[in-house]
Amino acid sequence: MTDCRQILARNMKKYRQLLNLSQIALAEKVGCSSTLIGNIEINRRFPSAENINRIADALEVKVADLFSEGEPQSMKAMASKQELKAKLERLMDKAIDEHFK
Repeated sequence: MTDCRQILARNMKKYRQLLNLSQIALAEKVGCSSTLIGNIEINRRFPSAENINRIADALEVKVADLFSEGEPQSMKAMASKQELKAKLERLMDKAIDEHFK
């Protein structure tokens, strides 16, 4: 069984990366220091209940998703959304380039 702190650290980092957020950007959204975000992600600190709620809001997930072992459904959906967004951006760039040739 994995410690809830390790699960939080791993999931928080994964969600942050899926949203293409730096630790600094996440900290700004949460209203805390980037040092705190970094320390949570390396399992050196554990956030308060208030910060857990703020982190979940900033990452656009439920608090329960931050503590889910395995890959929560919301993480799969978020990954699919990011992949689709990237594909659409590439298609739009290609269409714009072709239009201005």
